[in-house]
Amino acid sequence: MEEETRYFYQPDLTGTIISWCWTFLLFLAGLIVWLEITHFQWISASFFIVFVILTFLEIKRRTVLITPTKLVFSRLLQKDYLTIPLVDVRQPRFTKHTVSMTVNGEVLNFTFTNQGIRKLQLALQRAGVKP
Repeated sequence: MEEETRYFYQPDLTGTIISWCWTFLLFLAGLIVWLEITHFQWISASFFIVFVILTFLEIKRRTVLITPTKLVFSRLLQKDYLTIPLVDVRQPRFTKHTVSMTVNGEVLNFTFTNQGIRKLQLALQRAGVKP
């Protein structure tokens, strides 16, 4: 039986900053519309609701499923998951909270919790990937 674990992640720093800035812009748009009209309107409420939904999705939907043979990254608003076979991973570099790896010539960076980093290191060692 394959052991599967799921951890939360954030993409590389640039992608994370861009994604969170766009999300925060929805909050600011709702606030500006609310203050310009001087009383709360349905358009402001809709901006705030979309902001809350996207914030929830950005935190809870970005997960990685670590199996003994592959990594499956779920992405925010895309139905196609990023699947990386462990044998395709080259040059993994780990820091306290980030992982950088080369897959098919493309360098990928992700931010994890400490527990997620340790589990990913273990899975790569079991698959025979050398740092």
